[in-house]
Amino acid sequence: MHKFSTGFYEVFEKLMNLAIWNTIWVLHTLLGLGIFGWAPATLALFSVLRKSKLEENEFPKMKTFFKIYKSEFIRANIIGFFILFGGLSLFFSFYTLLDMDMWLRVSFGALLFVVFILYIIVSLYIFPVAAHYQTSLKEHVRYSLMIGLAYLPQSFLLAFLLVLIGFIYQAFPGLILFYLVSFPTTLMVSIALHVFQKIEESNRKADVTEGKSHSLANLQQ
Repeated sequence: MHKFSTGFYEVFEKLMNLAIWNTIWVLHTLLGLGIFGWAPATLALFSVLRKSKLEENEFPKMKTFFKIYKSEFIRANIIGFFILFGGLSLFFSFYTLLDMDMWLRVSFGALLFVVFILYIIVSLYIFPVAAHYQTSLKEHVRYSLMIGLAYLPQSFLLAFLLVLIGFIYQAFPGLILFYLVSFPTTLMVSIALHVFQKIEESNRKADVTEGKSHSLANLQQ
């Protein structure tokens, strides 16, 4: 009975924390007038949740969140607009297929579908990569694509779970108020960290074997 009550309390505490972080994300998104606030708030949330999972010691989470929100404001917005404009460009590209001849529609449709899959993979990993590795914006995109393609089962699992969460939110709209971003983010952080740890283990083994010192693991923040 004691174990059950302890487990229930831990689950309730985690749900409360996610609800609080979702509220913090919303407030900071509004602070950036929405369009300029959602990406810095998202990167800050990824960074804090990542740090919470990796470090056993307590740290000032709210202070860390706001510090990252301010320091990464421009970089995060570049990432955010890359995702938004990339998605809009693909949407309009698919829309223009309707006015093409059948053979052009099939040819360009297949090409756009491949580009769409690559876009989804980059979108899934770019915030976790930006929170985990000290690299340039160009490298964020490259690493996101490389990691997503190298670990396709995890990528498909992550995409499937996010779609499932979308259906759950559609069935229970009240959850959106408390867990719109925080729950998908903690899920993405968990899967991404698992992938990053596998990469870093492989890099360390390769470094030992080949006598090299440079790897993705050395870029970890």
